Amino acid sequence: MKKYSMRLSALMILFTIHVSAQDSLFLKISSMMDSVSIKNIEEHIRILEYAGGHESRVTFTPGNDSAALYIADYFQRFTQVSSVELDTFYNQTAIPPFNQYPLVNIIARINGTGDPNRYFVLGAHYDASAGRMGSSVWNNQWDTIKAPGADDNATGVAAILEIGRILSDSTFGFSEEYGIVLVAFAAEESNPNFGSGHLGSLRFAINAENNEHEILGAVSIDMIGYNGFYDYTAVVSNSQSEWLGMRSADINSIYDIGLFMNEPPYPYATYSDHDRFWEKGFPAILMIENAPPWSDSDYYVRNPLYHTSYDSLGSVNLELVKKVTQLNLGLAADLTGRITSIDQFRNPVIPEQFALMQNYPNPFNPVTTIEYSVPEPGNVQINVYDLLGKNVGRIINDYHDAGHYTVAFHGGDLPSGVYIYRLRSGTLNLSKKMMILK
Repeated sequence: MKKYSMRLSALMILFTIHVSAQDSLFLKISSMMDSVSIKNIEEHIRILEYAGGHESRVTFTPGNDSAALYIADYFQRFTQVSSVELDTFYNQTAIPPFNQYPLVNIIARINGTGDPNRYFVLGAHYDASAGRMGSSVWNNQWDTIKAPGADDNATGVAAILEIGRILSDSTFGFSEEYGIVLVAFAAEESNPNFGSGHLGSLRFAINAENNEHEILGAVSIDMIGYNGFYDYTAVVSNSQSEWLGMRSADINSIYDIGLFMNEPPYPYATYSDHDRFWEKGFPAILMIENAPPWSDSDYYVRNPLYHTSYDSLGSVNLELVKKVTQLNLGLAADLTGRITSIDQFRNPVIPEQFALMQNYPNPFNPVTTIEYSVPEPGNVQINVYDLLGKNVGRIINDYHDAGHYTVAFHGGDLPSGVYIYRLRSGTLNLSKKMMILK
């Protein structure tokens, strides 16, 4: 595998200089990334490893229930997320009496300014397994066996808790155009009482489909911390979702996170919660320490500890977990963010006139960034039209203070071609062309 980060092309260097000097979205995301705390990540993993005093988070055990309560309590008490939902459901095919035992997804929402039914998802499962301790032991002692699950998957849960804390923190002044949904999934691991898992993600994807929600993209963050040699993470994708992995690599390079990453074409595999989003037609990737974690690669030695009683905090590379957390925070902010340059990073500069800049990158697939300037308070609209003049997308329609703005446009539903994006405010009308190339 080749290294994505550490080497930037001349074009990427120019782009980085541009955004770091002028683009407030870059500055804001950089500041949020810098706030990711190894101390917080370590504390989350430590608590989840011994959730409720139980060294197990196997589904249908007290430790698993305690973990769900801890996650919900943290979102409610220590973040500024818009809402926290405990979505309770049942697996009717489980062996009685477990078919009547509640399973719970913990869903924290950070609302955007746009359509509430369009959002980006970051998810991680909070249950654990010790299935590799031997089939007879696992089948007969599943409810008493130690299953601390520090890497698999307290690391992923720690990432979404830390991301939720930072992205919802009003002191950063970050404003999402689209919402961000953070989900701690139940019952990802298989269990002797219900067979194969991925039950929480299936529940979430079905609800999104039934409610006609548009999931712009989803990342399953699953066991991201076992590697004592390299800060490496891998992407698993299907063809529909490859752009998410590629944008992740861009974020890694632009913000100089320092991860090694695999390159497309990404491996296709269904061994985590991302596959349930694929089943419902939503773009999704898995981010994992290696694809698969039971094999070696150029930057990874297979993990002998996952799904055993020895998957403990002492084997976790916390610096690696921090970097993967920064990467997913940056990806979520990049794909949903819209912010003004009038903030604590510099003195307010009021533009002298309306301006609509050329989108970048251009051509693009499926996400691009549009910058514009507003010299006076008022309502601003930015819409997208095809060459026949048909309105095919609304980007912005709300009140603006004077300032410089940046907005991400997601064109995943549009076919390849040339489009016109038009800014209107009062009698003013500015437009430019952009190209989607798939």
